[in-house]
Amino acid sequence: MADEAQELATKIEALLAGFASISTPWQARERGEELARTMVTFYGSGLERILDIVYDGTGDQADALFAKLTADPLVEGLLCLHGLHPIPVDERVQHALDAVRPYLKSHEGGIEIAGIDDGVVLIELQGSCDGCPSSTLTVKQAVERAILERVPEIREVRAVPARREQQPERACFDIDLIAAPAAALR
Repeated sequence: MADEAQELATKIEALLAGFASISTPWQARERGEELARTMVTFYGSGLERILDIVYDGTGDQADALFAKLTADPLVEGLLCLHGLHPIPVDERVQHALDAVRPYLKSHEGGIEIAGIDDGVVLIELQGSCDGCPSSTLTVKQAVERAILERVPEIREVRAVPARREQQPERACFDIDLIAAPAAALR
């Protein structure tokens, strides 16, 4: 780990020193992008090492520290940027939905996750929210805001039609009576 840190630090120094010899905007852009990527890698490795040290701590203290870290929006954003957030995306989306469920329930509605794929959350509105003209407004204002604030990796929230459970068709008559011999009916 120390070798990786030293290697990245040396590369950053070389990239910074190289700015003096740049003669074209294209070179400046290329060097700047490489510098940014290298610095993100450097800081990400540092954050990862910090988390490793915390994980090595005792259970309750480490859990309490992680809870504090993930409650801070800036720290949580950094953890997400580097793929280091200790709570999986689907759990964080579920927590965000839990926060808006009371609001939806007050309108006799509900919500469930239909899927999460490539930064897009698919949600099913249920109850009176499903098909309601104001559902779009509900999704945009309450649900989308809750998810995007708590799960920065998510870039879009889409409502999908609720899956309906298939109920068997019920006959209007008792099939056993039709099949019974006429004598049994007398």
